Amino acid sequence: MRDDISQQLDGFGADMPAMIWASPEEIRGRGERRRRVHAAGMTAAAVVAAVLVAGTALALGTRPEDPAPPATTPSPTVSAVPRISTSPSARAQGLTSPTAGPSATVGAPFDTVIPAGAMLRASDVSPAHRVDEGEYLGETYQYVTGLCQDKGQWDGKPSAPDTSRVRESFRQRVLAAGQGRMHVLQRTYGYGSAQLAGARVAHERAGFEHCAVVDHRETHAEFEIVRTGFAGDESLLVRLSPDVLLVLVRVGAVYTNLSLMFPDTPGAADEALAEDLGRKAVTRICGATTAC
Repeated sequence: MRDDISQQLDGFGADMPAMIWASPEEIRGRGERRRRVHAAGMTAAAVVAAVLVAGTALALGTRPEDPAPPATTPSPTVSAVPRISTSPSARAQGLTSPTAGPSATVGAPFDTVIPAGAMLRASDVSPAHRVDEGEYLGETYQYVTGLCQDKGQWDGKPSAPDTSRVRESFRQRVLAAGQGRMHVLQRTYGYGSAQLAGARVAHERAGFEHCAVVDHRETHAEFEIVRTGFAGDESLLVRLSPDVLLVLVRVGAVYTNLSLMFPDTPGAADEALAEDLGRKAVTRICGATTAC
């Protein structure tokens, strides 16, 4: 009887298809990439996912105006157009911000709170746009820079400030206008000093420069810094794909980034619009925080 059972089990195993298990290193790498994606913040596939989410799942809570998030669950905000430039022209726009100095120490024990009013409003984009209240389910461009680090193209330096203990200092917003229209994902961070916010910008810029081309299995992405110094204290305009533009901006101790996802049609990505939204983001931040 025991021999019959053994033969049946042996035959059953032989009929099973061969399975290749991922190595422990690869499993840990996947977990680390997912952690980075959740912590901060797009491949071409992610752009499509974001557009679909903004047009469907997120559309469930659209409103004409920007509602304030529930008091018990503060949501992240995104407010200024990014660009990295310390030229005086940025301040000539009438927007001033504190600069990092002896008093702006890395060990500052507080973080700049980001209220709902510091975020872009739907009307800042177009009359057709609305604030989507659903949870954003897509990936951000930091998924790509995370892959870049895993492949050894970039060591992640200069390091980004540690946000693991941040309270009331992150807000996120999605502005959408239905299928076939441009969508905006805004993510805004408040830091304890302009020095810390500047370190975040330096970290992101280094990632774009070291990860200009990333190829990993089904993922192919290219970062190109198109323009700098158009808003706030520091700002960057970055092209991620033909239909995705990134705007990164620092205003004093506040850092914000915008991901603009355009329809997949030739020439749809509007750089002038991206820069304009960056400047509007700065205006919103300055009007609702002490960053300026």
